[in-house]
Amino acid sequence: MGDNASQRPALDVTDTAEALGRYHARGVMFAGRGLVMLAGSGIIGLIAAGLGLDSVVSLVPNLVGLSLATLGLGLLARRLSGRMRRHLAAAPWTVCVAVSIPRGWRAATVVLRDPATGELWPLTVWAIWGLNQPVVHRPPGGVLWWCGDPRTGGVIALPGGTGLCWTRAVRGSGARRSAVQRAERAGLLEQPMPPMPHTSDEPHTSDAPDAPRWAAMSKAAPRRRRGVFRWILLVGVALLGLGIAGSTAASKDPQIDLTVISQQPDGTCEVRWSDPWSGARHEGPFRCDPDRDPLLEDWWTGWVVSYGPWKGDLYDSDWRGTPANDVNDALLLAGAALTLTGLVGLVRGAVKRVYRPEPADRRPEPTDRRPEPTG
Repeated sequence: MGDNASQRPALDVTDTAEALGRYHARGVMFAGRGLVMLAGSGIIGLIAAGLGLDSVVSLVPNLVGLSLATLGLGLLARRLSGRMRRHLAAAPWTVCVAVSIPRGWRAATVVLRDPATGELWPLTVWAIWGLNQPVVHRPPGGVLWWCGDPRTGGVIALPGGTGLCWTRAVRGSGARRSAVQRAERAGLLEQPMPPMPHTSDEPHTSDAPDAPRWAAMSKAAPRRRRGVFRWILLVGVALLGLGIAGSTAASKDPQIDLTVISQQPDGTCEVRWSDPWSGARHEGPFRCDPDRDPLLEDWWTGWVVSYGPWKGDLYDSDWRGTPANDVNDALLLAGAALTLTGLVGLVRGAVKRVYRPEPADRRPEPTDRRPEPTG
């Protein structure tokens, strides 16, 4: 497409840089909420299973599903923000006349007209609920700003460079042809071209005293590092909480009597037992003590997992028969390691900020304190 907005990269526009920053921040916030909700759902499920609150346990799958959906939206938004940043930093904004094409339950579609050739480009809009919902159904004044390649994807925005949304070409020749025909019937080809936009930002030149705001934001490396350590600490605390909750629930696993049906010389047994909650009878392999008293030939004892996805697993005194204990140990170890790493990183960053040397241009000028000569 030709450029009728500005020769500067779109990300040089302050409103665009700020809108992209808000979009990325909302994606991080959604991802963080999803992660916290997911960890909380697991902890609630383990505690409720340990206390025998089956009504609460039955709600955990719904909570996990909601948590995964929130986390997925946040991660998708972060990925799209990266795509948008690359396109906005590489090309200028182009002002296009546009029309929205209703598609029922499917994603919104807009058709843009190339200001240079008049060609129509149908685009599918990736608008994420709760993160970005621009006015694509009724483009203000029939105008949208565009940056990218309509064959592969790009960014649309409201006039002024805000309300950013990622778009891609409509898939399927039939769907593209239908969208173009509907846009033609809506009078897109007859709409006059919009005037040159005006923004408050002056074109950036190499001798300008101030760098573009987006460039300053992208160089905030210490802030990104602190954010990484915050995420590490958050994940570590969540894993540690899951491990503690699992170990606490394991201490309440019921011990049950087993009827030994058959036994091998190495201690491998086939046993029968009753479910401690439903009373249902089960048969399966077990590891008996091959040196137990002959009077206990057809009897032995074991434990049943009372929590999590392993509920109902039969295991012996060495935890053979279920992966629950290994998972709890792994969660405790990984959680402790990540929590310690996050704390060390945050403390180290705080110490660096406290003892950071003052910039040279802010240091006080040295004063000559030599005594005045006398006599």
